[in-house]
Amino acid sequence: MADRTGNAESLVPVLLAGGSGTRLWPVSRTVVPKHLAPLLGRGSLLQQTARRVLGQAPPERVITVGAAPQELLLRRQLAEVAPALSRNLLLEPRPRNTAAAIAVAALRAMAEFGPGSILLVCPSDHLLTRPEELEAAVRASLEAAAAGRIVTFGITPARPETGFGYIAVGEGIERWPGLHEVREFVEKPELARARAMLESGGHLWNAGIFLMRADTVLEELDRFEPEIAAGSRRAFEAAGGRPELPEDLYARIPSAPIDKAVMERSRRVAVAPCDPGWSDVGSWHALWELATRDERGNLGRGDVHLEEVSDCLVEARERLVVLAGVRDLAVIETADAVLVAGREASDAIKAAVAALARAGRQEVDRHLAEARAWGEEVRVADRPGYRIVERRVAPGARVRLDAGSARLRLVIAGRGEIAGEGRRVGPGDLLSPAPDTGTAIRSSGEEPLVLLEILPGTAEERQL
Repeated sequence: MADRTGNAESLVPVLLAGGSGTRLWPVSRTVVPKHLAPLLGRGSLLQQTARRVLGQAPPERVITVGAAPQELLLRRQLAEVAPALSRNLLLEPRPRNTAAAIAVAALRAMAEFGPGSILLVCPSDHLLTRPEELEAAVRASLEAAAAGRIVTFGITPARPETGFGYIAVGEGIERWPGLHEVREFVEKPELARARAMLESGGHLWNAGIFLMRADTVLEELDRFEPEIAAGSRRAFEAAGGRPELPEDLYARIPSAPIDKAVMERSRRVAVAPCDPGWSDVGSWHALWELATRDERGNLGRGDVHLEEVSDCLVEARERLVVLAGVRDLAVIETADAVLVAGREASDAIKAAVAALARAGRQEVDRHLAEARAWGEEVRVADRPGYRIVERRVAPGARVRLDAGSARLRLVIAGRGEIAGEGRRVGPGDLLSPAPDTGTAIRSSGEEPLVLLEILPGTAEERQL
């Protein structure tokens, strides 16, 4: 058990890897949401968050709570940062909000590292440009957390933002200089109140970053939300140490954010003001604000040409995108969708995505390229009567080619070896699977093996 003075060896970072980020469509989608999508910087936001917390704890002490349907991408991205990060992965069969996610993370921390484990709860879809500021605030708050306080890190506000919650700062806590009592939590305010809070001072943005003992947060959940606490225990215990939480039990847990379930009701909460250059990266406008722009205020990425354009964000992922004589736009081009929107019209983007979802458009859920256990599958074309699929098989991985499912299979890049035959194949080779059992092929080169397949069937018949 951790001592009551707090020490860094007790720290257990918890990465909350849920959420969807529909305001960042068409890059963020259901199967590749905001925290897993390549938006800015080195890797995904999840990977950047994981790298950040590894400066405070070893990878085997990091707990990640994510969505079961995203397991493949979660494991792959975590492994790229540090293989041991997957050791304490918990998979939610369906979203139940942050109270349940933090509860099962606390239970895992207690089981693995003891009840005195101090959780550092971090959303995985936020960005810090000055992470050392948060790290210093965490170190200064460890003793308070070890003593049973729940520390929330309040962000110095930069503008009268209506999209964030606020924390009203109370009196300083003599025992722990730098910490303050919390007078109240303020829901996302109207603009007039946001301006008044900014002008008067004493209010901080609520970033959803918390430091607390595992047993402390469970005690508070027992007190305020016993159904969430009990349901989380049942699901965690039934999992028996496996990553997957049982759907029948987990689905019964009431859905509630930790702010509502505990933070706004507990008398243990303290706030540590800090300014780590925080952004929730919640919209294309937020990404535009974070990036380095040209002299006319434009951010252009990819094959982009701008003529008499100012204050625009333009992202070209597949082809040339040209803008002329416009301003204040977000133009995002992907392989199967193009968004043209006012740069600050995040609510309208969210509404448009919701309408597409109601219409059953698959562009809301998936990209043309999808992760597979062996690599990646890309839907190249979908036409009446046939479809073309590209398979990118990772080095060392194997994929099975079913007999009769494709009219043509062609190697277009990389090297492979036919299982059981020892035959090697390379660019230009045609593959004919065994008529009864099909054929397994292993990618044997240093680069991915790329196969192009032409398959019969219509768009309605496909099951990719």
